[in-house]
Amino acid sequence: MNYPFDLITNFIFLETEVEKSDVILVPGGSHPQLMERASEIYHQQLAPFILPSGGATKHVEITEWIFCIM
Repeated sequence: MNYPFDLITNFIFLETEVEKSDVILVPGGSHPQLMERASEIYHQQLAPFILPSGGATKHVEITEWIFCIM
């Protein structure tokens, strides 16, 4: 039996071509690489908005929101 996170991971992390969208969703997790990639996609004018998710926890020092405004 697969665990829910395994199923989500298999769904999310597929090699797909990036195309125009309404928004770039950045899942929370304190990974600046995700915001850097979102920024690249934004500057390629593939989406007008970046929506970082997640929040501060005792294990996350910088959230994607903070990284977005830095």
